[in-house]
Amino acid sequence: MMRLIAIFKRDLKSSFREFLAVYIIVAPILFAIGLRFFIPSVEAISYQFAIEESLGNEVVQEFKKYGSVETYNDLDKLKSRVNKVDDIIGITKGSAGGYAVVLEGNEAGGSRYIAHQIINRLQGGERKEIVTFSDIGARISTVAIYGTSSVILMAIILCGIVIGLNIIEEKESRTISALGVTPMHRLEFILGKSLVGFSLPIIEAFIIVWILNMTNINLMMILVMTVASSLIAIIFGFLIGVLSSNQISGIANMKFLMLFVSASFIGAVALPQTYQRFLYWSPIYWSTIGLNSIVANTATWPLIGQYTMWILGLTILIFFIFRKKISTGLS
Repeated sequence: MMRLIAIFKRDLKSSFREFLAVYIIVAPILFAIGLRFFIPSVEAISYQFAIEESLGNEVVQEFKKYGSVETYNDLDKLKSRVNKVDDIIGITKGSAGGYAVVLEGNEAGGSRYIAHQIINRLQGGERKEIVTFSDIGARISTVAIYGTSSVILMAIILCGIVIGLNIIEEKESRTISALGVTPMHRLEFILGKSLVGFSLPIIEAFIIVWILNMTNINLMMILVMTVASSLIAIIFGFLIGVLSSNQISGIANMKFLMLFVSASFIGAVALPQTYQRFLYWSPIYWSTIGLNSIVANTATWPLIGQYTMWILGLTILIFFIFRKKISTGLS
């Protein structure tokens, strides 16, 4: 245990001596601060409307006075459009006559009432139309949901990269070769290096949640998902370390890794549900949807357990694929 702690302390000191490593550690916090200032401005965005074509051109033209309008000839397509990432208000025929306003539930505060006001104005303020609301259930801005999960995921992955940079430094200084003649076992070295990849993401995740004022989410779920996701980040960090001969090649490998992470995150957020099965092989995908559901307060413990098992299973598979390469690189 003392050897593990010694490696952990040395990694922390090494990280804070290098500007790049310090920036990697601090970057998620800076992004969270920037996002915190951006989130309130979302409500200033102009309104968007998705209108069922059967309501007629008069309704479409009236709504165009207050924002952009998209028309749909199918109610299911209209609801699917409302359920996408951006804020858009759906207008369709009500079951009891009049109009129905379809909302995702996490739109800006005025969205619930702006459509009703436009409908009253459309009728000259004389007729009282029946307006019902369909609420899909979300309660947090989509920018806040995806922004928070992306920054937490960034913190997890970047802390794994710190491991890789520290390994590169020790390869350049021949520290790893010197450890071969000490009583320290390779497993102790790997576990000691991994402590940074576990501890820093947990600390940064809670700081990010505090900065973004997400105090109503389940922090224990955040902890579980962060720890599970850190495993794949640690493996990525070791791969960067053993595959890179110097800092320059380490940065190049880091860019390739971030491309893979970004593609998995964007796919989990932007792809339709039917196409997301093509991302099931990526543990980053399961981390993304897990964090998204936690921040949106839609997660349950059975669901988090399912996502965690996917992450652990895929991480173990990746570890066994690259175990020999990592072992050889640390020799």
